[in-house]
Amino acid sequence: MRPLIFILTLALAGCSTPPPPAPLKAESGPAPLVPPYPTAEEVAVQTPAKPAPTASWTAISDFKGQPLVGGASVIEYKIGRERHSFHVQIVVFDSRQYDLKVIDQPEDWSGGNRLTDSMRGAAAVAGVNGGFFTPEFKPMGLMIASGKHTGTWQTGPLLTGAVVVTSQPQLLWNADVNPDGASELLQAGPRLVDGGQAVAGLDAKKRSTRTFIANDGGNQWLLGLAHDITLSELAELLTTPGVMPAFTVNRALNLDGGHSSALYFRTNDGREHTHPGWSTVRNYLGIVPK
Repeated sequence: MRPLIFILTLALAGCSTPPPPAPLKAESGPAPLVPPYPTAEEVAVQTPAKPAPTASWTAISDFKGQPLVGGASVIEYKIGRERHSFHVQIVVFDSRQYDLKVIDQPEDWSGGNRLTDSMRGAAAVAGVNGGFFTPEFKPMGLMIASGKHTGTWQTGPLLTGAVVVTSQPQLLWNADVNPDGASELLQAGPRLVDGGQAVAGLDAKKRSTRTFIANDGGNQWLLGLAHDITLSELAELLTTPGVMPAFTVNRALNLDGGHSSALYFRTNDGREHTHPGWSTVRNYLGIVPK
């Protein structure tokens, strides 16, 4: 814990307020209620016959951080690989200082700007969009928000894990999930990192904005957005030493992304920073100081 605090303190000490992230590009016409989700072929885990050579990652910008109420931090940076740049925004928090909440948002035409009101209503200091949802605006899979169950448990190539909160948050794969006694639960997928290793066989062609959650195997957590990146590239980014500032990822799970991707945080000075997605989403993940 002391090395993490020390490194984040150095990162935050000389930083200035970061520029706002580049907005997601709007497509022509109104965004659909439900974004086009990846197909089973795009997310199916199939070990390749010959692993592709690993390209090196190159820092494009310094880590720019801002402290949040309660000791968490928002860190933003850019990194390059094979002449392509990736914009990354992460919220780093300690689960001993924060509760992780699933925030239900049942208003199907509320728009992306519903993010701010949802976070305020939950007293969250930061959060991102959550899991997938159906054309009928129901959670895809099981959702438990403040003890209330909505949807049903599902399995398949997309929903391969879940965020589960009992006394402490856990990032679990389907075979290990027991919803009994959970106050918060959100199914999502696919898995990105397992045991510190990038999951093999993830799609390496389709680039999009990705929302994700990660854990170091202990009390340290990330909520994050990575822009214009494939699932395979994101898994590699999360497991490459030095790419994630002061954090070693043990497990990581993909959340809903694309038009749904959204980020909110409130800094120590009380200022709110809202980067809503283009789509209405069914739920969010937020962190609330204990």
